[in-house]
Amino acid sequence: MRISSAALAALRLRLPKAAVAAASALVLFVARAPMTFAGTPKVDEIVRKVQQRYDATKDFTADVSQEATITSLNKTVTASGTVAFKKPGKMRWELTQGDPQTVVADGTTMWVYRPQDNQVVKLPFQQAFHSNTPLSFLSGVGRIADDFSVTFDGESDGLYHLLLVPRQQSSDVGKLRLSVGTDSYDIRGAEVTDPLGNVSRLKFDKIQRNLDLNDQRFVFEVPPGVDVVTAPAAP
Repeated sequence: MRISSAALAALRLRLPKAAVAAASALVLFVARAPMTFAGTPKVDEIVRKVQQRYDATKDFTADVSQEATITSLNKTVTASGTVAFKKPGKMRWELTQGDPQTVVADGTTMWVYRPQDNQVVKLPFQQAFHSNTPLSFLSGVGRIADDFSVTFDGESDGLYHLLLVPRQQSSDVGKLRLSVGTDSYDIRGAEVTDPLGNVSRLKFDKIQRNLDLNDQRFVFEVPPGVDVVTAPAAP
């Protein structure tokens, strides 16, 4: 059984994109074109401190809340739950409130389970996490400086905001706004806007680092009676 391209596109809108990254133990990047603002560090200084933070992070867990606005449907869906990431390429999202789903990646395969559909979508890890998608930061397979131009986008509520624009056109990302703690340099939130104007917002809380997470946590077991659907290969 295979999933259609249209269904896969709709599925991607529901994935926890952004993509991206608030407690991202796997972000490794060096910004270009440093910029100075009164009372704030240069962009390259913020980036350097974020890199130092995450170079020393092997895994992390956090509470997460997600809000996704699908422009074509004039619809906003919300979900909340927990996330866990481990280098390299392992993650588990357990979203239990709002729009429930489980997303698991073991470094080779990604599984997306939506209980209300009684269906699991299975796709290759590399197809889901090519380097210019936001989740590639989290999974440790992408480098922001290679794929994005970074500028400072303000400061509020104890957060620095960084605006990332893809250097090459992407079907997944129009722009990405990361929110970084001014004290910890953890990534506390992200807002991803795709080229169609759909927006996905993430907020992370209760971040815990270097817990020596067991690999078994990133193994997905298909629930009894649930259909497994194989996503079409990327063109």
